[in-house]
Amino acid sequence: MSDPSHLKNRVFLLPNKLLTLKVLTPKDVSDEYVSWLNDYEVVRYTEQTFVKHNKEGVIDFVKDKLNSNVDLLFGIFFDTRHIGNIKLGPIDFNHKVSDISFIIGDKKMWGKGVMTQVIDFVVGLAFSEVGLDKVTAGAYANNIGSIKTLEKNGFIVEGRRVKQILFEGERIDGVIFGKVAEE
Repeated sequence: MSDPSHLKNRVFLLPNKLLTLKVLTPKDVSDEYVSWLNDYEVVRYTEQTFVKHNKEGVIDFVKDKLNSNVDLLFGIFFDTRHIGNIKLGPIDFNHKVSDISFIIGDKKMWGKGVMTQVIDFVVGLAFSEVGLDKVTAGAYANNIGSIKTLEKNGFIVEGRRVKQILFEGERIDGVIFGKVAEE
């Protein structure tokens, strides 16, 4: 099991050569990034719908994750443009497991397979560089895009939290996914 801090100063070039990942710093917080977090269409299937974001708050969040020993907040960059994020954490070193959460803020990049590649890469890092045995994720039951993306990456449904989420006035299920490192 490895402390993930060695990943914080690296830039990762994904196989398609246009996508890179790097741990976000306060310098990466742009007005555009903050605007994604306030765009209902972007955050519709996340808990961010309940928060009004401002630049100071987002900078504080990024600083908190940057200084954390149990979280890695990666920015996703397409040809140097910040288009989204993926977070690995909190990492439970005792049980060698972590959750992931993700968002593509740049709507022009939706449906292009970006997150499928990014999840594959970050889960690979979690297993090979951090030494985790399992990665988990959650999704709203009606978030078909995230569910398909997780399934394409070998995540399996481990359970449902029936009527757990109040979504646009209706109660819907939360779906719990997991992927175990291949032995």
